[in-house]
Amino acid sequence: MFINSEGILSSLGPAAPVPPRRPELAGVPERLHPYLAGSDWQHGQLKLNWGGYRLASVFQPIVSFSHASIVAHEALLRVVGPGGRSMSPSALFSPLFGQDDLLHLDRATRLMHIINSRRLPGRFFLNLHPQLFDSLRHGDSLEAARAIGEFVEGSESRFVIEIVEEEITDHAHFEEGVAALRDVGLGIALDDFGAGHSNFDRVWKIRPEVVKLDRSFAARAAEDRSVRRLLPQIVSLLHEAGTLVLLEGIETLDQAWIAMDANIDFGQGWYFAHPISQPVSKDALLDARIGAIWQHQSTELLPQPEARLDPLSDYLRCIRDAAWRLGRGEALESAAACWQHLPYANSLYLLDQEGCQLGVSIEAGRVADSQMSFRLGHQPGARWSRREYFVKAIRAPGEAQATRPYLSVASGRLCATVSICIEQGAQRFVLCGDVDWAALEAGYEN
Repeated sequence: MFINSEGILSSLGPAAPVPPRRPELAGVPERLHPYLAGSDWQHGQLKLNWGGYRLASVFQPIVSFSHASIVAHEALLRVVGPGGRSMSPSALFSPLFGQDDLLHLDRATRLMHIINSRRLPGRFFLNLHPQLFDSLRHGDSLEAARAIGEFVEGSESRFVIEIVEEEITDHAHFEEGVAALRDVGLGIALDDFGAGHSNFDRVWKIRPEVVKLDRSFAARAAEDRSVRRLLPQIVSLLHEAGTLVLLEGIETLDQAWIAMDANIDFGQGWYFAHPISQPVSKDALLDARIGAIWQHQSTELLPQPEARLDPLSDYLRCIRDAAWRLGRGEALESAAACWQHLPYANSLYLLDQEGCQLGVSIEAGRVADSQMSFRLGHQPGARWSRREYFVKAIRAPGEAQATRPYLSVASGRLCATVSICIEQGAQRFVLCGDVDWAALEAGYEN
């Protein structure tokens, strides 16, 4: 059953098999014929008629940054309603009455996308309606999946099913449904990762070929440096889980550059191309836009004055000078006099070769603890041997090190730490200095 444009409940009735004389549908298993009733071929593309609605496929390119080329397309649905008015796919699906109608329309549109792309090389991403995720192992779903697998087996295309994790409710059986899709040769992409209830546990369990980061990452990373700083870490974890990473919703050069800089594999969005009626393998405008990203990359890597290249450069110079003076026998406070004059300097402290703090820290006194801080500070005897600044320094004596920003348990503020290992005879010490990263970053940008 479905609700037509007049809001009247009507029956689809049994669909007639697709006439065998239609060459564009040659090879479609008979099991799938009912989903193509009312379809026709126009301008080299199969289109569906559904209760007064006209359905068509459009394709949006997916770009590999490293290969500077189109490597896949996402197949999207375009809907024209009664009177020739364009409408969103959700407006078509939302009034459907009953699971059977939803299932029928979802399969019909997915089969239409496959037919419109199966003779083309490359990969195509196909959406599965969120409400149907739990049906992957129920009813005739496996039979339909096998029929689709049989149909696409000899095609030049390779198809990837997109799954939105937030809509999954039957967690006990979901993995079985995913396995069934894989059994018939379909890949898996986890869509909208980072929105709603997304979590790494799902990635580890189903091992998708691709994780599609939610489009909000593109906009937020361009506006918020803390999101931009976290993005490479999220990508790194996903890579370690054995999946490729795609960022959707890229609309500007800056967003595309941030994605590439975060080591994201693929990009998709209006910056590269709007959805189009036919898949493409090469496009001059797209080539120019990919080229602009790499030009931006080249500009970023040009030699620059050290102070602009690294906002911690003054702090690294100071920690080197202090280490040299300590090595000559000066007391910590006099050796590190330069630390007191740096604008965003916080604590300076000395660790032994076990990572235990020696004596009290020197406080520059310009940075207040966070209101939510445990107010632990740096105390004599506290052990910091697990910290990145200690490990990096002890492994490379005499070389100044800097950490990525992190939340300090000592101050409760976002900080970065510079450090250096000092060798005195058979002993080693590590001199460390915490820098108020949030304040430094704001000053560096201005």
